[in-house]
Amino acid sequence: MFLFLENPEDVVVEPEGGPEAVPAVPDATAAEAPAAAEAVPTPAPSPCREPQSTAAEAKRSAHAKKESMQSLRVDAAKLDDLVNLVGELVIAQARLTQLASGMGHPALTSVAEEIERLSNDLRDNTLGIRMLPIGTTFSRFRRLVRDLSAEMGKSIELVTEGGETELDKTVIEQLNDPLVHLLRNSIDHGIEPPADRLAAGKPETGSIVLAAEHAGGEVLLSITDDGRGMDPERIRAKAVEKGLVAPDVRLSESDIFNLIFLPGFSTAEKVTNVSGRGVGMDVVKRSMDSLRGKIEVHSELGRGTRIIIRLPLTLAIIDGLQIKAGDDQYIIPLSLVEECLELPREQVLAAGRGRSLQLRGELVPYIRLREAFDLRGTPPSIEQVVVTHFEGERTGIAVDEIMGQQQTVIKSLGGYIGTVSGISGATINGDGTMSLILDIPSLVASIKRMAAASRLPDNSSIRASAP
Repeated sequence: MFLFLENPEDVVVEPEGGPEAVPAVPDATAAEAPAAAEAVPTPAPSPCREPQSTAAEAKRSAHAKKESMQSLRVDAAKLDDLVNLVGELVIAQARLTQLASGMGHPALTSVAEEIERLSNDLRDNTLGIRMLPIGTTFSRFRRLVRDLSAEMGKSIELVTEGGETELDKTVIEQLNDPLVHLLRNSIDHGIEPPADRLAAGKPETGSIVLAAEHAGGEVLLSITDDGRGMDPERIRAKAVEKGLVAPDVRLSESDIFNLIFLPGFSTAEKVTNVSGRGVGMDVVKRSMDSLRGKIEVHSELGRGTRIIIRLPLTLAIIDGLQIKAGDDQYIIPLSLVEECLELPREQVLAAGRGRSLQLRGELVPYIRLREAFDLRGTPPSIEQVVVTHFEGERTGIAVDEIMGQQQTVIKSLGGYIGTVSGISGATINGDGTMSLILDIPSLVASIKRMAAASRLPDNSSIRASAP
């Protein structure tokens, strides 16, 4: 039992309760017992060494002290201030790099490169401090699901996956309310009562899967239920009834599902504590917009619904590719960039409106930023195409010039400007000018909607078709 001790001789073993607790023995043995006890003297503690019990306590105390010294609790406001200071440092470093490049002084260029490397490391470490596992947020929803399912007479199991996925603490703090609304919606509208599930050949207990995973520079959150799914026709009819959509408007299935995020929309037949008030999903949409996130709805009638949320890893600083179109500069998040290539003007003229380019045997559609933002001026003879990759698709962005990679401190557009399609924010360049940060998924989606509205089959609809 005491093999782990440094000196087993420091241990004294006595019967529990003292000498009187020694069990009775036959007479012959009893006569020899005192002599045997006297023959084994009790070792005295060494004057040069503490008793083992005291040493063990001291060791445990030192270990606990060491553990407490390995972690340190810091006020969140101090972390926010640190991130802001790092952001200002990044802007100053960009200015230094630009000055060094313009002057062409070798010593200054070397210092600028060293400062850039250090600022990159400082940025990564600072943002890493703010990253927290999202599993702590997931664990809060188990009681919510249990209580609501009991209140509605349903049997629902919540399954969480990817709780170790890390996300910026600011993003996590703002995720609680949107996830609550989505879970309540799945419980009320998605999962059927036990009798209905059995009649449909499903297990009596419904399942809601709350999952998180990294995907490039984003975190994907998904809420998936195996309930009744969503009926597009019913959603459209309800939107027309409430005056949210004109009766003669043609909508795709994706557009119909997005109607649930409109203020005042609800398909509930009666108002309850959970649904019917038309409040909830519009709150989710506004929260995602404030976090620069995207939300998608996929549903199959009778099979279930899956809602996917795409969130940036951090709201502070990103790596970006600086580009130029006309007289304006823009930033494309580097996490979306796959490669860059040249686009001669004769190829643009030959392509007409259905623009696409051959990339190693694959047809990649592209859009011209000049046309998307209606920029004036004459484009260069050779344009550059930035090939982006998101949602499993490649899309090219044709620009006038690629200026290079730089760290980007994201600044909000502010409440006065609000949300602009295709733009997720702005940043300050090293020379004091401003660059807009492109929201590539939103930009491509808006071009697709414009193309669908114009009903031109050969326009720049970003759909890659076989030649």
